[in-house]
Amino acid sequence: MNNRIGVLSYAVRPRVVAKYCGQLALMLALLTAVPLGFALLETEWHAAVRYGIVCGGLLLGGGMMARLVAPGDIRDNEALTITAMAFLCTPVVMAWPLAAEDIAPMDALFEAISGVTTTGLSSLHSVEQRSSLFLFGRAWMQWYGGLGIVVLSVALLMGHHAAARRLADPPESGERLAATARTHAQRSLAAYLGLTLLGLALVWPLAGDGFTALVHVLAAVSTGGFSSFDASLGAMGRTAAVVVTGLAFLGAISLPLYWRTFHARSGARLRTLLGDVELRALTVGCLFVGGLLVLLAWRHGSDAPWYNGLLMGFSAQTTTGFSSMPVAEMDSASKLVMIVSMLAGGSVGSSAGGFKLLRLLILLRFLQFMIRRSALPSHAVAEPYLAGQRLDSDDIQRALLLILAFVGIVILSWLPFLLLGYDPLDALFEVASACGSVGLSTGITRPELETLLKVVLCFDMIAGRLEIIALLIVLYPSNWIGRRSGKQ
Repeated sequence: MNNRIGVLSYAVRPRVVAKYCGQLALMLALLTAVPLGFALLETEWHAAVRYGIVCGGLLLGGGMMARLVAPGDIRDNEALTITAMAFLCTPVVMAWPLAAEDIAPMDALFEAISGVTTTGLSSLHSVEQRSSLFLFGRAWMQWYGGLGIVVLSVALLMGHHAAARRLADPPESGERLAATARTHAQRSLAAYLGLTLLGLALVWPLAGDGFTALVHVLAAVSTGGFSSFDASLGAMGRTAAVVVTGLAFLGAISLPLYWRTFHARSGARLRTLLGDVELRALTVGCLFVGGLLVLLAWRHGSDAPWYNGLLMGFSAQTTTGFSSMPVAEMDSASKLVMIVSMLAGGSVGSSAGGFKLLRLLILLRFLQFMIRRSALPSHAVAEPYLAGQRLDSDDIQRALLLILAFVGIVILSWLPFLLLGYDPLDALFEVASACGSVGLSTGITRPELETLLKVVLCFDMIAGRLEIIALLIVLYPSNWIGRRSGKQ
């Protein structure tokens, strides 16, 4: 851990940050061309002009920055800063086209942040009255936010060099790449595209029209949860809703696992899947949480307890945020169960949010090891293992740090809601939903919500998506002002 802390002995080098932020801007310009084309097809000229200006500005500014001469190496704090800047700046840029729908600037920014971070919280009263362009734009932001602008850039724009590897494999990710960064990113992109195409093939016939299917598939694969209906999955047929929920479950699985499974020998594919400890934990978590919600719904006489309980359980654990019933109608015990589930989240390397199941498993295994260690002789040599891999002190410290950081952010964000008189449990649910990148709401998030609390939720959404550490590094003064080393 000391080598991680020591990296902040030097401030980021402006040319390095600017150069690679420029490359991310070029990728964002390409991504913005998609809603621009949609706006032209829909003859939404006012929004098309805004998207066109944004696209042109990103191409111009990104092209100039990407041409800067900078060292090929990137330090840990620079990689995390560049990643954080992508999620901080993208919503600011994309809020302007969304505001073409006659939405207040703060609400447009809120929707953009919610989209890019794949959270799915909305401060609007209704989305059914909004244009198809607005609904597609939000879902599209969730889709590329789920995979990550950085991963897309490494897959399509950046070459095979150390800087690309450092960006695609940030130091807090908890895993190192065995292949080159670009190969890893391209494999993740291939799996992501495969899930998207599979989802369209399955949902389109069930949803009844292509646009509804497209919006929900983009939001499901990214575990984002933006819907074209105010009632979310409650407005769809049950078969379609179950398929969309299943697609969200697939999105919460580590993307590299799909590649490893597909390229394993035919007889070893099932073993590859079943051998993944996070997939097993995700499956058990979804069924356990869903089962608890079924029992609680049945106890309180709710309608369709099996259907609503399982769908809401899967939605919370995968951090998708689709709903088949209003959260406000659920009992207190159900909300509490979902709060824990939303914070735990899905798999590392997936589009899901939360502090990730792998870190929870590491912490639980370490606690188990400490209990067992107390019964061994003092001279005995023992090491904690998870899924056949030895856990070193960095793994354990990193997992504990991230979990504590999540809990700390949730508690600090909860306090302003309490001070302004909101129901404690509902407020805690809202904050946990934002930090976990989920999007389920008890009804607190709305246009009339105080601006301060909207800012708090925006911070939570960004912090949760960046797993907090990257955002804290950006906000750390010494990261920007201090000693610099090497070429600038």
